Amino acid sequence: MGSNTSSNACFVNVIAHWKLYSVYPRPFWRDLGLSGAARSAVGPLVEIHDASIPDGPAALFGFVGLSAAQRQSAGPAWEAAALAQLVRLFGAAAGSPVAIHVQDWAQSPLTAAAQDWPPLTTHPQYGALPDPGPVWRDRLLWAGTETAPGHGGYLEGALEAAERVAAAIL
Repeated sequence: MGSNTSSNACFVNVIAHWKLYSVYPRPFWRDLGLSGAARSAVGPLVEIHDASIPDGPAALFGFVGLSAAQRQSAGPAWEAAALAQLVRLFGAAAGSPVAIHVQDWAQSPLTAAAQDWPPLTTHPQYGALPDPGPVWRDRLLWAGTETAPGHGGYLEGALEAAERVAAAIL
């Protein structure tokens, strides 16, 4: 299994498609004074966050830094490499999760097609919003990251869309 250290292009594609949740009985990393957040140019996890739920399960969430094509040939070794990376970053307890959940959105036929597999090199531009027609015009407001003028598909895009819709109704 190789790692992608050459560009941010794979990172952009991975965010949209392959994610790992490693669940623990408690957020042990906090006892070590760690936030649970990390970025890596080596991987296999390229971005990691504390995804713990207050008064619920503790979890480390990471975006896997392999393109869809690389994922096809990676096999199960990437999961062991991800746990080894979490151990290096957060200590030995990270190697003993109570559960691991993986979501590869590129493999979901209701979410992605083979055309979505090539790594992105820019934020998607979705174009002008559709005209809802005379009955709904000025009554239907389109919101969501895909309706943003920039940063489509990202949290920043969702915030841009939310600000646009909020300004229209306030």
